[in-house]
Amino acid sequence: MDLGGPRQDQQLGGRGFGEPCVRVTLLPEVDSKQRQALMRRRSTDPLFDETFKFPVSFDDVPSRTLLFQVFDYDRFSRNDVTGEVRVPLADVDVTTETEVWCDIDRTEKAKRDWPELLLSLSYLPSAGRLTVVVLKAANLVPESDKDKPDTYVKVSLSCGERKPKKRKTSVKKGSAQPAWNEALSFDVSEEQLGRAQLCVAVWRHGSSGVSCSSSLGGFQLGPGGDATEEGQRHWRDMLANPRRAVARWHALQPSP
Repeated sequence: MDLGGPRQDQQLGGRGFGEPCVRVTLLPEVDSKQRQALMRRRSTDPLFDETFKFPVSFDDVPSRTLLFQVFDYDRFSRNDVTGEVRVPLADVDVTTETEVWCDIDRTEKAKRDWPELLLSLSYLPSAGRLTVVVLKAANLVPESDKDKPDTYVKVSLSCGERKPKKRKTSVKKGSAQPAWNEALSFDVSEEQLGRAQLCVAVWRHGSSGVSCSSSLGGFQLGPGGDATEEGQRHWRDMLANPRRAVARWHALQPSP
């Protein structure tokens, strides 16, 4: 199948696309491969002109549906689904080249008010180095809360050893939306990555005269184990893109 682009009268939200991207899925899913059109920056009428292939037999085609999800990326790689199109292939003559225009079903963006953390992962195979860049957090406490916390981030890497490797950021003072932009590096072999677990937590720094810190929540990343679904997906994306930083937002889970 070939992907073109939306007409200008199909701009979403009345303001067009910011940095639009389209993800294409054949339902029911036939494999785990993610097919995604390249992002077109700041275009109100983007043209993608990309081709995607799916491993499906001709006899199975009528029972399948193509799902097109339109994403709008922000500058830190958070992606929001702003609309979607579903095309039942039973309604399409796939024996000839057919052009299909569809209205985009708009999706309202959900307001985010839960605490979350943005970080990027990258792995350099030649150096055996995993780099975690802690970028920023959001909604650590309600904006109405006058007591804005001093916070830092702890990151620990376990690869089956008795003692995990630990790193932490500097303390950012008095903010519910702190930004660190700090890189934390770990020496780890490719073989160890298959059993690694990365634990990330945001901590409230003890106030002056108080040494005790308290956790505001965290999450785990890795190939399995206690890693969240998003943590496993982020890990797979990092492994599939060596030497490239892959950024994702992660919701903070309450500490047990």
